[in-house]
Amino acid sequence: MTEKVILEKVNKQKISNDEMLQVSELVSTIQDQQDQVNEIEEKLKTKKEVLRRLKEEDLPNKFAEMNMSEVKMENGDKITIKPLYRGHISKTNQPSAYKWLREHDHGDLIKNEIKITFGKGEDANAAQVKEDLNNKGYSFTDREAVHPMSLSAFIREQTEKGKALPHDLLGVHVGQTTTIKRGE
Repeated sequence: MTEKVILEKVNKQKISNDEMLQVSELVSTIQDQQDQVNEIEEKLKTKKEVLRRLKEEDLPNKFAEMNMSEVKMENGDKITIKPLYRGHISKTNQPSAYKWLREHDHGDLIKNEIKITFGKGEDANAAQVKEDLNNKGYSFTDREAVHPMSLSAFIREQTEKGKALPHDLLGVHVGQTTTIKRGE
């Protein structure tokens, strides 16, 4: 199936060959640039994964083999291995994870956001509570979320206290990471 190329402008004037050549060159340049950007982004993604593996696996494992957690290099760099706590609640797990958090008295991690859009001159209505909105028929969005940093801090706190967590629901990752403080 071939696409029909329209060779006239909006005002019904014919497009010249020179104009079409210029358009074609610009389109080609855009496509080349997009391909280069995609390639660079893919390389960056790969480099970030290599860096993550080095900082969170390779160097911490080497330090563990050497039975140390910190070293100061001759050039003044200070390398420290520290615990790493991370979590991510997937959309699929949100209802179960939020239920677990609430049932185990950690519901305060869940932030509720109610967003309402009012038209001009409806400032007074904006002060009304959620129930009033339902009664008056306003449309609104209601969103619950756990901030990633709050979740990570919670996982650290609970893990350090020896408390059991539902790793699958909370997307728990506990490991180690490397920090390098460069010498002066």
